[in-house]
Amino acid sequence: MSNLNQTQVNDAKILMELENLVKETFMLWDEIRVGFSWRHYFFNHTQRVRKLSMTIGKQEGADLRKLEYASLLHDITKRYDGNFLTDKDGKRIFNEDGLWLNEMLWPNPNKSNIVTEFYKENNLAYKIHNDSGGIVAKHLLKQYGLDDDFCDAVASSIVYHLKPNETSVEKSKEFMSNLEARIIYEADTMDSNLGLMAFFRNIGIHTHFAVQKNGRYDLKEYLSGIPRWLDMKDDFIPSMQTETGKKIGKARQQRNRDVWNLIEKELENSELNETYGIIGIIEYFMSCHEDPNMAEQMDYVEKVWIPERKQMIANEDSRKPIAEESLNRAIEFHNLMKREMIGEI
Repeated sequence: MSNLNQTQVNDAKILMELENLVKETFMLWDEIRVGFSWRHYFFNHTQRVRKLSMTIGKQEGADLRKLEYASLLHDITKRYDGNFLTDKDGKRIFNEDGLWLNEMLWPNPNKSNIVTEFYKENNLAYKIHNDSGGIVAKHLLKQYGLDDDFCDAVASSIVYHLKPNETSVEKSKEFMSNLEARIIYEADTMDSNLGLMAFFRNIGIHTHFAVQKNGRYDLKEYLSGIPRWLDMKDDFIPSMQTETGKKIGKARQQRNRDVWNLIEKELENSELNETYGIIGIIEYFMSCHEDPNMAEQMDYVEKVWIPERKQMIANEDSRKPIAEESLNRAIEFHNLMKREMIGEI
């Protein structure tokens, strides 16, 4: 076996072990919700950022080996971030690089692994997760005997995956010179703000806060706010760092607008479409607000929700043709979400 093939075999094994470690680490906290995230979100998000980063990296000539390790580990210490720190006026507090500061959130004292032990032993508390994550990632990769230059390069891509403000001149230069870091930044940003993955996240955020405030959620109230949310997201497109990222960002934002146009039409016959259509899937997602898990919910839609409705349509009479059209829209919506989940444009 050639040295290159042996490296690929070794990397596949290491990446699998690290993937399991990342997933395990995210579950060491008892808190289900923190700010705009929830416990299953962290791993689902990491896997999507990893896949989208690789899609972009292949088009942009990135170091794919470095990129895959860095994107997998980019949020390894993210669960230490508690709520945003705010000043006396309730405004978020930034550091000198323009990055938000957070309260510390410690894992369950009865749960630990190599990540939390190293974090504690090396006094990484209150470091922003890009900095602490780079340190932890470097330590983990060295445990596998990977060479120092590679470990340093992966750590650097994690450190610079958060974009500093323009007044932070030296760090801005480092950010701009690190292609892999910029790709992770834009994949990270897109997953949270542009496209159907961001749409799913928005459903989870809105529903949680609606239930907190009112004790319930309202589907039509949520749907009425989608145009405003979409308009707010246009500003993220110029922040994309590569031509491929800009192309994907524009495509995903347009996809959300196209989906909204379909939803708006579905509201003209909301009773039927809440049963068979896109808004029916959205209502299902909203019903899982206590502890969302996108991977599991997408699987449920494919294996249970859609087959059940195919059976229901068989019993329809006069509404059968429009029910079939409605379900076809829902199936296409689900298929588009699946494409984004695996990093496609």
